Amino acid sequence: MEEIKTSFNGKDGNGGLTLYANPFGTGKKFYGRFERDVLSMENLVSRVQQKNPGADEIIINTGISYIKREILAALKEGKAVNLLDLGELYIGASGSVASDSASDISELSLTVKFSASQVLKESISNVSIGKVVLSDTASAITKIFNWFTGEESTTLTAGKNVILEGKRLKLGTDENCGLFLASADEKGEVSDDESSWIDCTMLVRQNTPKKIDFYLPDTAVSGTAYRIVIKSNYVNGSTKRKEPVYTYSDVVTVA
Repeated sequence: MEEIKTSFNGKDGNGGLTLYANPFGTGKKFYGRFERDVLSMENLVSRVQQKNPGADEIIINTGISYIKREILAALKEGKAVNLLDLGELYIGASGSVASDSASDISELSLTVKFSASQVLKESISNVSIGKVVLSDTASAITKIFNWFTGEESTTLTAGKNVILEGKRLKLGTDENCGLFLASADEKGEVSDDESSWIDCTMLVRQNTPKKIDFYLPDTAVSGTAYRIVIKSNYVNGSTKRKEPVYTYSDVVTVA
């Protein structure tokens, strides 16, 4: 597959890239995602009219409607369609099977694919990048479960287990990493004094990137608002950061 190399032109660039850290790789590697604004067919018709004042909107939209209907009909017949010399829209198969039996294809599925033409590839050769954004790669707690009640809840039970689910949660092995309960004030803010936090690190039963299961100590005061704090130097469960990062849960209370 041919690729078009681009360049970073600062303010003169007409595209934007967001860089995401690769959570499964090693080292400081990122993959880019091109930012895009989607033009509707109405937008395209409007652009045609601006450049061709005599163009009739009704005629254009009627022609587009006819073409759309025939494209769908052709694909339904199993045919590929050349879209205005921009490339081919075609039906492809995805998945794999363990057998070479013609009747054993239940794991395969059909999908619609697009293959760009050389004309289309050449048309983007002048696209350059004017903005690069680095995506935050910190951990995230997306769910909190009270093991005692078996429910997803921010009300926890002292002396019982709490299960956290999310991404990049795994605790580091360094001495300055761990899991804590930090008292939260009325605004939900916690103290920077880590010595005032309740250390739950030794009470962790399961420690994976997607799930942490820990025992809520009896020292957690009933009715007090807390935030669960994960302090970890792991990026993806194995790759380490130079400095640990902090991940805070929503405010929880203890019953």
